[in-house]
Amino acid sequence: MNGTARKHIVIDARVVVHNQSHGIARYTEELIRNLKNLASPFEFTLLVNKNSPFLNQTWPEHIKLRVLRTSWINFLGQIELLIHLHELKPDLFHSPSFIVPLLSRVPLVTTIHDLNHVVLSENYSIFHRLYYSVLLAKKIKRSKAVITVSSFSKQEIINFFQIRPDHVRVIHNGISDKFKTLPDRGNEISETVLKKYELPEEYILSIGNRKPHKNIIRLVEAWSKSAIKLPLVLLSDFDHRLLEIAEANHKKHNLHFLRFVPNEALPAIYSGAKLFVYPSIYEGFGFPPLEAAACNVPVVVSNCSSLPEVMRDCALYIDPSNTGEIAKTLERALIDSEDRKERLRRGLELVKTYSWAKAATETHSVYEGVLVNRPVSETQSGRKAEGLCHE
Repeated sequence: MNGTARKHIVIDARVVVHNQSHGIARYTEELIRNLKNLASPFEFTLLVNKNSPFLNQTWPEHIKLRVLRTSWINFLGQIELLIHLHELKPDLFHSPSFIVPLLSRVPLVTTIHDLNHVVLSENYSIFHRLYYSVLLAKKIKRSKAVITVSSFSKQEIINFFQIRPDHVRVIHNGISDKFKTLPDRGNEISETVLKKYELPEEYILSIGNRKPHKNIIRLVEAWSKSAIKLPLVLLSDFDHRLLEIAEANHKKHNLHFLRFVPNEALPAIYSGAKLFVYPSIYEGFGFPPLEAAACNVPVVVSNCSSLPEVMRDCALYIDPSNTGEIAKTLERALIDSEDRKERLRRGLELVKTYSWAKAATETHSVYEGVLVNRPVSETQSGRKAEGLCHE
């Protein structure tokens, strides 16, 4: 790069806190951890909270940490963010989430994982709708680049924000190595985790919160009405409605809830499952199905949004609106067939292609593109962006 002064990039990492496992936090933590390993011509400042795991780590000289008092998602956080950006005067600000500095004119790169708040706006408050459709939309149109995690989300972003395709770069998420190197069930670590959370000897696993698009109610209905005897374990908040569905079908005692599981326990819980099911109606990427595949577990996912793009030919697909089809597919997925073994094999190969090191390198190239004023997009390969659901 021209000149002797190093360009300065600020990354908002306040979303990363101890024992936080949602997708945006995982994305931000893995991205920064892998950017740390790159030889970069830039200086970085990471904005963190006092309970950030980054504070306990050693950093190279070109990466500094700055502790903010406010969380990443409140009004006071916007004011404090503005003050620090004024002091730091960065050349570029990267928001790894939908929270952007609304009052700053600092050049912006933002990662938009999906348009959940827009497509499924009925599930959110008026404030969320206003933020996405008005405030965030204006910032996105003025940003230097947009990063997203699937071709599906790219097309949605282009359509909603009315921006040029070459303004949006698709960079797939990675899958942590902790899911790829797990020993088979029966090892001492896995058994300790399964015993701690009082999990059944064999079970079907699903992950999802109570938001309607996660479609957990229909999954429980399908499982309850199926001929399946295996317990269903939900990594989700307790919901009495789900228990009532199971009770009506005499499966109350086979429905289990895990309300919170730290990240380090997830690989063992995945690997202990006979089947992983992800019936979500809308996902910008979807970590859990890939993590399950990495743990050599058969996967059933919806035929909607980004999931076919991400999982390719390594899963069985369901129409998430069809309870009967879900039930039949769960039954089929549990059969020990050559087809099932082949999907498992393809799944283990597929997860090797999702690399956080690669994601960090490609994100760094976006920074370079913005700071030397070249297009951020590249020719996309692989699956074409799809509509909301697939036949």
